[in-house]
Amino acid sequence: MRKTLYFGLFWLLLLTSSAFSSQDWSEKQEKDGIKIQTRKLQNQKYQEIRAETVIESSITKVFHFISDPNSCKKWVHRCRFSEALSLNDRNENVIYQLTKFPFPLKSREVFLSTKTTSNPDKSIGIRMKSIREIKRDKSNFIEIHEASIEYLLEPTPKGGTRITWQQYVEPGGNLPTWAVDKENITFVRKSLGNLKRIMTLDKKNDRKFTELTLIRHGLF
Repeated sequence: MRKTLYFGLFWLLLLTSSAFSSQDWSEKQEKDGIKIQTRKLQNQKYQEIRAETVIESSITKVFHFISDPNSCKKWVHRCRFSEALSLNDRNENVIYQLTKFPFPLKSREVFLSTKTTSNPDKSIGIRMKSIREIKRDKSNFIEIHEASIEYLLEPTPKGGTRITWQQYVEPGGNLPTWAVDKENITFVRKSLGNLKRIMTLDKKNDRKFTELTLIRHGLF
């Protein structure tokens, strides 16, 4: 029990103090309620991105939606296919994801190990890391060299969810640095925009369903 508690606290400190620290970030743009920052650390070929927005939906709904691989095509920009695979030898969930790149570039594929942590402050952390030890069948796609993606979901006082998304991706292939940096920003911004729209629409549908249910039971 103590070991589990210590590990959970260690992971929380690592997530909040290291991954989501404000060190060296510069503001890139803020549009439609989505704030995007970038930084380029030593030995990194491309920019690392951090984005933040507030979604008018409960943290439970947002978590269940984004953690479902079947939802990928609905909100993740250029997601062509995603599926959950079996656990790996470290007891982590593994996801296969295929991302469509603009013509004439080849699509990119990646295997991601995922780990989720529920924190004492009721926030939820999701960490995804590319793994390359899985044997692949012959593929026409390019494998992403490195991907590190982290989401931090925090409940807001009004029942919404603040989501902080941080990622570093090396897409593989011989692509100009400036083009990759630009596309990564577009990718994160459009994905969060899709998520906000879907969750807002879902909330409206829930409200209508609740009202109709109350009317039918003579309670509205």
